[in-house]
Amino acid sequence: MLERKPDLVIECASHDAFREYAEPVLNAGVHLVAVSVGVLADAAYRRRVLAAAVTPGASLQIPAGAIGAIDVIAAARHAGLSRVTYVTRKNPRAWAGTPAETMVDLAAVREPTLFFEDTAERAALIFTEKANVTATLALAGTGFKATRVQFWVDPGVSKSVHHIEAEGACGSLKLDMANNVVSPNNKASLQTAMSIIQVVRNRTAVLRF
Repeated sequence: MLERKPDLVIECASHDAFREYAEPVLNAGVHLVAVSVGVLADAAYRRRVLAAAVTPGASLQIPAGAIGAIDVIAAARHAGLSRVTYVTRKNPRAWAGTPAETMVDLAAVREPTLFFEDTAERAALIFTEKANVTATLALAGTGFKATRVQFWVDPGVSKSVHHIEAEGACGSLKLDMANNVVSPNNKASLQTAMSIIQVVRNRTAVLRF
C-alpha cells in the first residue's frame, strides 16, 4: 500500500491493526487518521508513535469519534484544565464480550449499575476496543492519569450515552450525548463513522469546523 504513496490512511479496524500499521505509515511520511487510539494509553508505545508522527509529511489525527466537545477541551487545555470526567452508560448487550462480564453479572442487572471507576489510562488498557473515546479525551485534555472515567451498565437505555464534564481557567463544560448504535452488532455508534467523514472533508473544505 505504501508503495502507492497514499495521501492519507484511515485506521478504523482494531488495536492490533493500529499497532501493526501506525508506525510504518507515519515513518513513510503519510498522514494517518486513527480511531483505535486506546492503544496509546501504553505510555512507551505512545512515545514511539508520536516520534514517528514528526516524520516530514506525516501527521496523526484523531477524530472525535463517538463523543463531542473535543475541540473545547483541547482549546481550554492551553489556559489550564483542573478536571475532566467521562461517564458512559450502555445496555447489557453493548457490554457483552468485554471485561465488564468479569466485573458485573450483566444478565442479572435490573437497574443502573456502576461497575468501573478509574483513570482513562486504566479504562483504555483494560477495555481496549470499548474505551477509545476515553483515550481521545485524555489526549485532548488533562492526560491519561488525570482524566477520570466511569462505566455504567443500564438496562433502561437503548442508545450509547456519554457525559463529559470539565473545569478550568476558561470556565466549565457539561455535555450529554445519546448516540444511535448501528448494525451489524448494534454496538458501534453511527457518530463515530460520521466523525471520520468530517475529518476527511475538512482536509479540502473551504469552510472548516
